Amino acid sequence: MRISLSKIVEKNTDNDALYQGFIPFVKAVGRGAKLKRDLTYEEALQAMRMILRREATPAQIGGFLIGQRVKGEAVDEILGFTQVLHDEFIHQISPRVDGLLDLAVPYDGKIRTAQLAPAVAITLAQAGVPVLLHGAQGVPTKEGVTPGAVFRALGVPANLEPERVERMIETVGLGYLDAKYFSRAWHALIPLRREFGLRTMLNTVEKLINPANAPYQVSGFFHWEYIDRVRATLTGTQASWIVQGEEGSIEMAAGRRTRIFASNPEDDLTVDPTAVGLADKEKVQLPPEVADHARLNAEILQGQESPGLDQVVLTVGVLLTLLRAETSLAAGVKRAVKIIKSGAASERLAVLRSF
Repeated sequence: MRISLSKIVEKNTDNDALYQGFIPFVKAVGRGAKLKRDLTYEEALQAMRMILRREATPAQIGGFLIGQRVKGEAVDEILGFTQVLHDEFIHQISPRVDGLLDLAVPYDGKIRTAQLAPAVAITLAQAGVPVLLHGAQGVPTKEGVTPGAVFRALGVPANLEPERVERMIETVGLGYLDAKYFSRAWHALIPLRREFGLRTMLNTVEKLINPANAPYQVSGFFHWEYIDRVRATLTGTQASWIVQGEEGSIEMAAGRRTRIFASNPEDDLTVDPTAVGLADKEKVQLPPEVADHARLNAEILQGQESPGLDQVVLTVGVLLTLLRAETSLAAGVKRAVKIIKSGAASERLAVLRSF
C-alpha cells in the first residue's frame, strides 16, 4: 500500500495548528524567574479546557504542569482550573438531602498511615450527616490506599454510575463517586500524571471539585505554603474547612494538635485532643495493603479499642462540632463513641453493603 507523503505533511500541519494554541500557556508559566507570570482566571479556564479536550500534546501538558509546580499556583489559577472542570467535565449530582458534606480527601491515598475516611464517613452518616466522597485509583504521587479501595474491600459499592451514587446518598446517607465514572476526561490524565513523579496542581484541583454542590466541604491539605491560596478557593456553598491531618487527609491524630483553617482566617481553630482525654500520641501506621486498612475500619466500627478508634471518634467529634450538629468537641466525641459502641455504626455498614 502506497502512503502519500503529501497526506502525511498535511496531517502534521493540521496537528501543529491545533497545538499552537497551547504554547502561550506553557510560555507564561515556564519562562525564567523574571518572565514567568500567573495566568488570569480566564486564561486558567482556557488552559484547563484545552488540557481536558486534549487540544495540547502530552509534552505540552507535562511542561505546563511542571512549570506550574515550580512557579506555584495562584488563587485565580486554582479558581479557573476548578471551575471549568466542575462546569464542563464532570457529571454533577444533586442528591435530595439536607446538609450534605463533601469529604474531600486526597485522591492519591495513603502509604504510611491508616486510611480511616471510610469509618469516619460511616459514623457521620449514622449521626445524620449525609456524606459524599470522591476519588480515583492509582493517582500519583503516592498511588496509595484510597477510601474507594477500602469501601470496596468492605463490601460497600464504590464503582457506581453517578445516578446510582445520588440514589445511594438519598437512601443510605453516604456515597462514593469514582472519577472513572463521573469525570472520564480527568481520569484519562492519570497515566500521563504518573510520568512526572511530582505533585501538580491537579492534586489540588481534584479535591475542590465538589461534584454535588454540597453546602459543606471539609478537605485535607498539609503544606503550609498552600493553605492561604487554597482557603480562597474552597467550594462548599455555605461553609468550608481545611484539615491539616494525617498525610494531608482529614484524620486527626490523638496526642497532637491539629490545625483547621476556615474560609475566613478569623474562624481558624486548633484542636487539642487532650481536652477530651486523648493525650497519648498516636500515629496509626499500616503498610499500603488495602485488606489491612479494610480490616482496621471494620474493627473500629465494631467498637474495638485501638489508636484507630481514637482517631475516628476525634475526627467525627470535630466535624460534628464544625457542622454545628453538636455544641462542643466533648459532646461531639461523646456522640461518636456512643454511635460506635452501641453497634449502630456497624449496622450502618451492613446497610451500605446491602445497597
